[in-house]
Order: sequence, then C-alpha cells, then structure tokens
Amino acid sequence: MNLQFPITIEKLDFSIVDLETISNPRFSCSYMQINEDDFYLKVNEVANYRVQKGNIIKIFPHKNSDIASIKLFLNGSVLGAILHQRATLPFHGSCFEYDQKGIMICGVSGAGKSSVTAAFCKNGAQFINDDITPVEITDESTTIIPIKTKIKLWDDSLAKLDIVTNDLEKIRPSLEKFYLPVEKDFKKQQTLHHIFVLSTHTKNDFESFELEGMAKFNTLRKQIYRKIYLKGMPETEKKYFKQLFLLVKNVRVTRIVRPQLAEISTTMEYIKQQLEE
Repeated sequence: MNLQFPITIEKLDFSIVDLETISNPRFSCSYMQINEDDFYLKVNEVANYRVQKGNIIKIFPHKNSDIASIKLFLNGSVLGAILHQRATLPFHGSCFEYDQKGIMICGVSGAGKSSVTAAFCKNGAQFINDDITPVEITDESTTIIPIKTKIKLWDDSLAKLDIVTNDLEKIRPSLEKFYLPVEKDFKKQQTLHHIFVLSTHTKNDFESFELEGMAKFNTLRKQIYRKIYLKGMPETEKKYFKQLFLLVKNVRVTRIVRPQLAEISTTMEYIKQQLEE
C-alpha cells in the first residue's frame, strides 16, 4: 500500500507482524502509550501505529481493514503525534487566507470549522489546512505551516454548500463524510492574524467575545490538537507554554457562539463582520 503523508518524514513502513507496545510509557490507556519521542496507538478493526522521534511511522493493518480508514487515522491522530514529537504546536483548527490575512477557525468536532472554511473558500478565500493547523511561533509573529490536507465534510454540509457528492471520495466506507478537493499552494506560508473559536448554543442570536490575558491563553491551550498526548510529553508541554504566551501577544482571538441551526453562509458573514471591526 502506498500512502502519502501530509508532511515530509524519513520513514513510513507497513509491518507484517504486530508492533511492540512501549515498555515504560509516561502515559497509557487501553489503546495508547506515550513517551516524549515514542507513541503507540491501537485503532480497533483498522491498524496499530508506532511513531518515533518525529520521523518514523510503522503501521500494522488489522485483518479486513480498509486503506481509507488506515489513511484517515494516519493523517489525523498519527500526524498529531509526529507534530508533538517535533514540538511543532498543532491546533485543532482549519485555516485559510482571506483579504491577505491568515484566519483560523477552532472548536470541538461539529462546531463548523470545516464547513465555514469551505464557505470562505467558495467565496474567494485561499484554503490552507483542514482540521489540523501547525504553527511556528517567534517573538515577532506566528506563521501557519501548510500541510497536505483536504477539507472533510459531511453530506448535509455539502448539500448546504450546493456541492454534489457523486465524484467525491469518502473518508471511510462506513461514513457519509467526504474529501472536498480545494486548490491550495502547499509552499505558501501565511502569518496568522486572527483565531475564531467556534461553538454552538440553542439561542437564536450570535454572540462574540474578544479574549484577552489568561482567558485568551487558556482558550488557546484547549485548542491544541490531541492535547491528551501531552500527558506523556511533559517537556513538550513546557515548550508549548512558552509558545502560547508569545501567541497571546501576536494574534487576536475571538470566541463566537452560533445558533445550532444557523446556516453556514450566515456564520461566514458574521465572521466577516468581526474581521472588519
């Protein structure tokens, strides 16, 4: 099986024998073991994965597993492990360039990150990343690192965006969720200007809050992709603390709470209004 990984690594191999688990992990649970530079993940009916030193991936496929599912976890949970081992801070967010500014939409699964990103890209924005956004942080700026990802959308979101699913690839055979091909420049980096943290409520109106100080820091910390991995990576977590304090100084952060039934286009227009303020 030939798999394309979203970033450059030294080695990606399939194994015909099961992978060894980590002998003395700093964090473990029923399906995962983690150290600073070693990571083991078991995904039932899909595969076992081993990630080492931020550059080596080994995969043991389970019986009757499908390549789409193996690829999905490789480009999600395993990618997150690689980025953490490199101490490259990854956020659980989708991002794009709009009006020459780097914009990231964060939030829990189902908040609307990918749908809003797709709506912006249909209206002139330049797609950068979906679901996982690594960033490079210095004293002066925060730069989005582009990786090779596609937007993933459920069938109902695609219908709301007037996109037919006929020719789209499913992310897994059992799910009505699809990859949406969007043109992007993988080599282009963009300064991150504004992060929107999206959530929903049962009210009829949008609410927005510009965050400052520790509220801003704590909110950004919660948006780290696969933050649970850091339970086995205390040294990496310390590095992230320093980076987050720099990020707080460099980037605006706005929390937006949208009505659960709000249209994707309405949410996009509301975010545009926040960008104009």
